[in-house]
Amino acid sequence: MKSARYRRKVISMTNDRLMLSAPARRSLEERLARLDDERIPRLEREFASTRDPLAETALRDAREEAARVRHALETAVPLEAEPHDPTIVELGDAVTVRREGQASKERYTIVGELEARMDDTWVSERAPLGAALLDSSVGQVVSVPTPDGEQRYEVLGIERS
Repeated sequence: MKSARYRRKVISMTNDRLMLSAPARRSLEERLARLDDERIPRLEREFASTRDPLAETALRDAREEAARVRHALETAVPLEAEPHDPTIVELGDAVTVRREGQASKERYTIVGELEARMDDTWVSERAPLGAALLDSSVGQVVSVPTPDGEQRYEVLGIERS
């Protein structure tokens, strides 16, 4: 039987809802401000003075990124408003894991694809590690496909970020 998190994920994908945690929302707001206040105006000046096709491409890309971030901020549902099951890994949870054969622990926060680009410890729910950890529980060992072969991780702890 699928978990409640899986059912919410399907509904979320069907309704095309994006969920953002409060820290992710703040990061996106800062990113949008940097794009609007610094990067786009700088690229506009550069393109106006040089007419360089690379500057034009960079400007177009920056404007598209700003539009995507703006749309995400306007339409996202607060992750904190979603029901939470503390016994399984869900979107927004910080997960402590240990890779098989290693003594050190690692901690990752499972986030949406847009958020994952903001921090090295934030892992997209669509990335192999994020997908493997979703719906797992403490004590469970998950397998993650990598270019170097399968890696196994034991889930040591789950916390809501």
